[in-house]
Amino acid sequence: MSPKFSNTREGYQALSQVTHFGDEDVRDLPQRTKHNQTLSIWLLAIAILCTILDFSMIFWDRFLRVHLRSASTSDELELLPFQNPYLNLEILYKDPEFKSSTHDPIINNVPVIAQVSNQEHQKILPPFQRYKSTGETRAPIYERRLIVTHELESIAQFRVLDFGMENCSLSLTVPPRDTTEDFLYTDLGDSVILDVWFLPARHKLDLYNLSWSKLPRPRVHIGHMNVSYGKTYRMPSFQCKSQSYQTFAVSCSSPGCLVNVTSKDIGPSGLYMYQSQTI
Repeated sequence: MSPKFSNTREGYQALSQVTHFGDEDVRDLPQRTKHNQTLSIWLLAIAILCTILDFSMIFWDRFLRVHLRSASTSDELELLPFQNPYLNLEILYKDPEFKSSTHDPIINNVPVIAQVSNQEHQKILPPFQRYKSTGETRAPIYERRLIVTHELESIAQFRVLDFGMENCSLSLTVPPRDTTEDFLYTDLGDSVILDVWFLPARHKLDLYNLSWSKLPRPRVHIGHMNVSYGKTYRMPSFQCKSQSYQTFAVSCSSPGCLVNVTSKDIGPSGLYMYQSQTI
């Protein structure tokens, strides 16, 4: 229903005012339309940018960051020192009234024995490992081989076990000739003299990706092993901190040397570390 005005003059003024407001809206329409278009373009650009950033982060997380994080985490973990799991035992054993119990020595079997070539310094040789079946009712035996020739050296890295068992000696046990497939030979006879070197590795070595050029330096000659069938040779003992790494290289000392000795997880066999009590 149209508004009623008290007189013609008031109606004319009201109609003029309404017409005036309508003209301003029409004149502002192109500017408002341009403003809305600009705002829409900016919002679309922001949405596209956010989408690109989202996909970039997904790609980084799935294909790049995971790989880099794994490598970085692995390297960083190897650099961390081992913490003593036996809290305050040092304080306990320092008490003169505390009587320590007696413990039998520990046979510390090396997890992996790797070989490197002293002739081809960049060559990587996969370690020999296998499970040997011992029958249907018994668990298989995990085997590692000490292989030494005039060209090949064996690398063994031990981690010292247990607190208070920190008197270590490197040992090598070979079964009697007629009971084993282990092989010893030199130009001088069946008795083989091996050189033993200490490698200053404070962290775990990647024995599956090892070459002569990657060995820790400097290597220190610590003695010999006189290896024969049916005998155990034990090197002089040394102090070895619990949880530390002890790394050795074994090479030929006698001419025409050839050694192939298998380590098994049943009793002392092959190359192992003998740990005795220190507290």
